[in-house]
Amino acid sequence: MGGWRARDFQYQAQLDAVYAKTRALDDEFGPARRAAITRCEADLAAAREALGAVELEVNALPRSERAAGLEELKAHKAKIAALAADLKRAVVSLPRDELLGRDDPEEAATLRGEREEAHARLLATHDRTRAGTRKLRDAARTVAETEEIGAAIMGDLAAQRQTLMHSSGVLRATAERLDRSRKLVAAIGRRAWQSRMIMRVMIAMLAVLVLLLLYFMMAT
Repeated sequence: MGGWRARDFQYQAQLDAVYAKTRALDDEFGPARRAAITRCEADLAAAREALGAVELEVNALPRSERAAGLEELKAHKAKIAALAADLKRAVVSLPRDELLGRDDPEEAATLRGEREEAHARLLATHDRTRAGTRKLRDAARTVAETEEIGAAIMGDLAAQRQTLMHSSGVLRATAERLDRSRKLVAAIGRRAWQSRMIMRVMIAMLAVLVLLLLYFMMAT
């Protein structure tokens, strides 16, 4: 954007120079006026060519920055059209001035006033265009910042989602291990109960044997 902005300022200075030369036509008459008109036409043609180069740069800008450049181009094209109209009027009036062969101060003053009024309107339009361009540039910057913030938030949400998924996996694995532990404890409990029952049966059998031995001993 910096290169385009610098070229835009240079082009604005070029247009101002063409306008100054066009205003000076009111003070020229005869061959000098014709030569001055020729120079102005050449300068205006060069300005049109330079505007074409600027337009190529603007069209190559990103979409978020292109709108501001197009507004600037619109203002420059309007100024070129006004300058071309002034030159056309000067060319049309050239044969009459040459036939008269003298200056007409009153008419020159009238033409100068019209040109100054047109230039004032162009400057006002250009100022409004620049103000609109600044607003568009600020809006584009705000949109870009909002997009960056949104991208950062989406990144944070994605990271949090990954963390939650990892935590969920850990919880599932822990639940599976707890379930296996519960089953193992239940199996150990069953085996302990079986061992106690076997022990009780063996004790009962030993007690019966002891009683039988005592009985036979007493009987003999």
